[in-house]
Amino acid sequence: MRLNKLGEMIPYKARNGGGYTLEALLGIIPNSRSEPDFMGWEMKAYSSDRITLMTPEPDGGMYGENGVKAFVRQYGKPTGDDTLYFTGTHRADCRNDKTGLTLSIRGFNPTKKIIEDVEGAVELLTDTGHCAAAWSFGDLMVGWNKKHAQAAYVSYESEKELEPAYRYSSPVLMGEGTDFSRYLAAVSAGQVIFDPGSKVMNASTEKSTVKARSQFRISVKNLAGLYAKFEAVAF
Repeated sequence: MRLNKLGEMIPYKARNGGGYTLEALLGIIPNSRSEPDFMGWEMKAYSSDRITLMTPEPDGGMYGENGVKAFVRQYGKPTGDDTLYFTGTHRADCRNDKTGLTLSIRGFNPTKKIIEDVEGAVELLTDTGHCAAAWSFGDLMVGWNKKHAQAAYVSYESEKELEPAYRYSSPVLMGEGTDFSRYLAAVSAGQVIFDPGSKVMNASTEKSTVKARSQFRISVKNLAGLYAKFEAVAF
């Protein structure tokens, strides 16, 4: 289920129903605001080892200037159904052979774990150093510090052979006290990865459509490093 804009529960059968169902049970109306979901806590439902932390769209580079469709046409790969996909795990300072791009952080000192240039950015660079996409520190910092100051990670299992159903499990992983330098340090260490799933459908036609999916993800085992206090709380 999920809640509509009036706060009414309605059926929801898509693959990402685990998160929406948890939000509905807590009375959270889906929104894209950079604010905590529930009583000052950001709620995250997860069913696998990789957890999506943020889904910010790039505000710089070729992507920021020309948009997601132009970006996927340039760097995406075709499939047999007239769709171009931009996918693949991107780790800091490791070239992704599939896309030809390298995730890099400009303006952050990973040894001292401090920001040395407030105008810096997380970037996707070509082999020649051209910036294909960039997320400025300013935008990322606001979203991270504001929404993740307190975060609760709830695991679940799904049953989809009949009607979709979800079972949420104890304990809940709860993190308190973070800052943007912790996030950048995790990106620099290869713990937070860029794992996109953007695509252009009907790419060869005049009626092509696009779906943007820019997401930064982390393994459950690395969550603790993002917070000053991190514990498993049974319920």
